[in-house]
Amino acid sequence: MSELEPRADEPAGRSVVFSALGRSWKWILIATIVVGVAAWELSLLTPKQYEAQSTVVLRSTQPFSALGDQQGGGDPERFLANQVAVASSTTVLQQAAEADGVDATGAQLFDEVKITPSTASDAFTVTAVGSTGDQAAARANAVVAAYSAQVQAQVTAAAQLAIKNNTDATTAAAQAAAAGAPAGDADAAQAARDANREGAQQAGLIATRAASYGNNVASVDSAVAPTSPTEPKPARNGFIGAVLAALIASAIAIWRRGRSREDVEGLVRGSGVPLLGVVPVTGRRDQPVAEALAPLVSLRYLSSGRAKGPVLVTGLQTGDATAEVSLALAAAAARDGRSVLVLAPADDEAGLVHASGLPVAPAPLTARAAGGTTPPGAFAPVPALSHLSGRASLGVLDSTLLHGDALGDVLADLSGQHDLVVVAAGPLARSPRAFAVLGAAATSVAVVRSDRPAAQLSASWDELQDRLSVAGRTLDGVVVTQKGRKARAARGGGSTAVGPAAGQGAAPAAVRPAPVAPAAKTTGPLNGAQGAPRQQAPQQKVDGGPKAAPAEPRKS
Repeated sequence: MSELEPRADEPAGRSVVFSALGRSWKWILIATIVVGVAAWELSLLTPKQYEAQSTVVLRSTQPFSALGDQQGGGDPERFLANQVAVASSTTVLQQAAEADGVDATGAQLFDEVKITPSTASDAFTVTAVGSTGDQAAARANAVVAAYSAQVQAQVTAAAQLAIKNNTDATTAAAQAAAAGAPAGDADAAQAARDANREGAQQAGLIATRAASYGNNVASVDSAVAPTSPTEPKPARNGFIGAVLAALIASAIAIWRRGRSREDVEGLVRGSGVPLLGVVPVTGRRDQPVAEALAPLVSLRYLSSGRAKGPVLVTGLQTGDATAEVSLALAAAAARDGRSVLVLAPADDEAGLVHASGLPVAPAPLTARAAGGTTPPGAFAPVPALSHLSGRASLGVLDSTLLHGDALGDVLADLSGQHDLVVVAAGPLARSPRAFAVLGAAATSVAVVRSDRPAAQLSASWDELQDRLSVAGRTLDGVVVTQKGRKARAARGGGSTAVGPAAGQGAAPAAVRPAPVAPAAKTTGPLNGAQGAPRQQAPQQKVDGGPKAAPAEPRKS
């Protein structure tokens, strides 16, 4: 397999979502309990609220008609909507506010009373709330009584207007019948009497219709004072708060999901690339550097039988802690008294210098041929590893050296002078400087963060494989980094955190390991067996060889 895909027998095959929830279940449970209890307690602090309902059933679903000319017509649903509007009108609410036990203004009742039509087209419900059960019932019943009085007043006014109009019409008809007739004309007198009789009959019918229609209320289911409050409900509010907290916490866990260390390890094994080990990183200068003992031992096995050369440490993406892993490998080697050189390409050295504890980067190395003498100041001791018995130095490769033909010879010569040479470079798929070092490296190691999302991890792995294919190289191993508040040992003894905080100086003499005696000076080239403790060779100018010229020191 050339891609980071989980194998069938790996636990990484489970859902990333469930994996994220499984890793965060404690925080989700804590958030659920805390929010649920908080919602319960806050509910107990809110004032009690009672709710009472009164239902009004209408006698007719038609508006009142004094002349009786609208019987059997109109829309019942529209009529019911109009009655709901009447019941919630300012006039009705102001009148209801004057009733006993309401203890509210009309404006307050507008917020405290809710009137809704029922499923039937001849009834509506008045729901009122109050600080006590009696107050809620009084408000609901007061609104119903005010509505009934308002409808009765409207019907009475309509009937009186109709009677007045009928009287005026009757008088006009009688006068018209008598007009132009001689005095004492029997026919004219009879016509006037008939007009008055018909007017009186019509007025009687109007009064009868008004009395029959009344307030149009067939029945009222009066509100009864409730015995228990409707608000607050601590159990309900606590349950809702707990559910919302669980959902939000789960969403955050899924949104921030990445691959756990076990998942990433399974994916790496599924790719066929050896997993060298796990290195804890913090990204902080006030924490000690971890020792990548297990990855270093794994590298020794991998490089067995190969020519000695530098180790390229590159990441899948920017921020994959290549500098921390490089220093961790150097710390493990320096613990045994070995001479270690950690290099970084120019323009990529900021992270390494920061992690090493150096205030500024050393002068870039510009040697262009093997055998060149490294001038003073080209390599700087690593403060974060100064307490170890070995010798750890840091250098920077100039950009002209990276793109020249002498890079391989220079790195080979440096590998002969040191027990271990590590080059910390940016992502191989995106950094041309790391790609240039790849051709001169004897071993290449990729750094994978354990919290990378699966989609990013797979895409970055494909890009890395493409660059390796172009260079005709293969990846020798993978180091997984695990982020934490402080460096700590990984399971299985992969790495340990040692030493003082970076930039804090050497460890006290009481706890600092005794230094190893320097090796005897040799007259020939320093190309001893890899892994043997050695002192860095004295710097001598080789006749006929170009001299290394460092550039001006610069701040990281």
